[in-house]
Amino acid sequence: MAYNKEKASKINYLHLIQNDTIRKYLSRCDRKKFPLQEDIHKCNIPINNIKNKHKVPLEYIIAVDGGYQEVCIDENFPSSKLCYYNIGIVNTKIKELESLEKDKIINPNLINKIEENSQIFGFVIPMQNICLQEQDFTDTVRKTIFEIFANNALSLEKLFKNHKDKPLESRQSTEKDSFINTIKWLVFKEYENSDSFIEFACPQCKAMQRFTKQTQNYTDEKNDFIVCNKCGEAIYITDCFDLHTLVDEINGATLIQSYIMSVFEIVLMLSMFRFFFENNALYWLERILFIKDGPLALFSRLDDFVFKIVRPFLQFLYEKSLQDGKSYTNIVGLDKSGMFVEHFLHIESKISENSLILPNLDYMRKYITGNNASVFGENTYFGIKIFVKKDDNLSFLLDLAVPFSRNIQYKDYIKNPSIEDFLALKAILEVLCKLKCDLYAKSFIPIAMINKLVSLSNVPSKKILTLFSQDVLR
Repeated sequence: MAYNKEKASKINYLHLIQNDTIRKYLSRCDRKKFPLQEDIHKCNIPINNIKNKHKVPLEYIIAVDGGYQEVCIDENFPSSKLCYYNIGIVNTKIKELESLEKDKIINPNLINKIEENSQIFGFVIPMQNICLQEQDFTDTVRKTIFEIFANNALSLEKLFKNHKDKPLESRQSTEKDSFINTIKWLVFKEYENSDSFIEFACPQCKAMQRFTKQTQNYTDEKNDFIVCNKCGEAIYITDCFDLHTLVDEINGATLIQSYIMSVFEIVLMLSMFRFFFENNALYWLERILFIKDGPLALFSRLDDFVFKIVRPFLQFLYEKSLQDGKSYTNIVGLDKSGMFVEHFLHIESKISENSLILPNLDYMRKYITGNNASVFGENTYFGIKIFVKKDDNLSFLLDLAVPFSRNIQYKDYIKNPSIEDFLALKAILEVLCKLKCDLYAKSFIPIAMINKLVSLSNVPSKKILTLFSQDVLR
């Protein structure tokens, strides 16, 4: 292996291609072949054949994305690190985006108008050898995560600043609108007037605890925590994320960097669902297409939050959509990396134009994940993957919110998913296909715009944040 910054030799391949042993070995090998073309042909679904279950009056797109940057403020052992986050949400009218996509010259006034209907959340989390006063490192991370969700709130006034049509009079955010209340609303299943709970281990003594409401009003601060019935220590509602189990005094919290951003994005998005539920304004969910940059999934320790909290809420919402003859689950994720994206790149040329593929579990095991005993996404996904090809210039990997009720389990549904179960797929595809962005590969205008607002570059962002941190923590 070459030394750091050492230039590799340009001719040493000769020793390999002239090696008779290598040539003889390769001559004994055959390339393994799969009946991929036949399987793809069977799975091809023409987009024109897809129909919406109900009328879908989509008018707005709300996109969520985030960025983070780790900075080292002392490289000498033991090093000290922080991680800064920018996570944003932007609201745009579909008609405005369509006009933007058609224009050959970008109107900066329209871009500025669209970006004004946004909200950016910034925060910092210690990653190594930086602690709150009188706290150890693990408790510092736990408390910081709790405060991030408790001290930030969504403002509809900012999201609908330049729109004449405003929900809930677009009021300013209050303490009740904080993201910690969204987490409690989901955990306690307030959306169906339930007294639900979640079970997880105490961060201190590891004894299993049942986190239940301490008072009837879920927004009460007394419901932010419980006391462990074994060791007597306080347990935050955000400890249900279980991220503290990936943190220790020696290695720090680097492992949780991306997970914090992912769960914040989901809670941010679902806060809008809470607002509409609590104000009898569900009709707004019919009009909004929610777009998340990345898959509809939460990984590692966050899987409990997915299959116990997030997925059941979306299944409940799907049931309500069927009951009301509406589509309340217009949520998509746009994959940009991973094994499914790699597979899509290899098969894209074999897929017919203006068609899609909805892979089932057998297809995944045969061509993508391998024949694992576990079911892909069983504990991590709240969406279903679809390969979409409009033409040679536009194809993308789409995650759509789970299209099945609570009496069906993900592991069973994924064995034989049906395109007919999606309530508004045709309308969603029509919108996305109009909003292709040429700035990045396989990108869309709303995601490109929110990415522009939240991304943190290595140069100069990282350097400036490092200097800022060193100055504050002298």
